This record gives sequence, C-alpha cells and structure tokens, in this order.
Amino acid sequence: KAFPRMSAPPGTAIGYRDLDQVLDVVERAVSKGPYLMGEQFTAADVVIGAGLRWGMLFKMIPEREALKAYVARLSQRPALRPALQRADEKDKAISG
Repeated sequence: KAFPRMSAPPGTAIGYRDLDQVLDVVERAVSKGPYLMGEQFTAADVVIGAGLRWGMLFKMIPEREALKAYVARLSQRPALRPALQRADEKDKAISG
C-alpha cells in the first residue's frame, strides 16, 4: 500500500493479492481461534501480528475489528511486554 505499483499485476499472479483480499484471509484465520493456527501460538503469529500491529499503528492497514482484537491478544503475550518496554527505553534514550 505504501508503494503502489504503476499497474497491478493480474489477479492470477502467484503470491499477489490486493491488501483487502489478504486481510480477508487473515481475518478468517483469526476468527477460528485466538491465533492463526487456532489455539496454538506459532511463529506465524509473530510475523503476521507484528506486520498488522505496525501497519495499523502507521495507518497503512485499516483497523478491522477482528484484526484489532487479534493484535490485542498478541499484546497480552508475556514475552511481548518486556520487548516493548525495552524498545520504549531505547526510543527515549535516542530522543534524549
């Protein structure tokens, strides 16, 4: 979305879908359980969750309710809180 193409590739292009189609797929996946693979938290949640979190933070991804709820669930994971706290501390140190 941040770097639009001059012309969109055909819908049959392997690996290509527009943003709304991709978000539809992710939304369906997270509606089946708390995580992408249902009850089990996996590396896919780390990757997709981080992209959604940052995309919504910077208004590059629309804030769909199901995706906001998914990111909120991921934010409650014990390992994420200290990581975010360390990032905030580094940001404060840089900005002085």
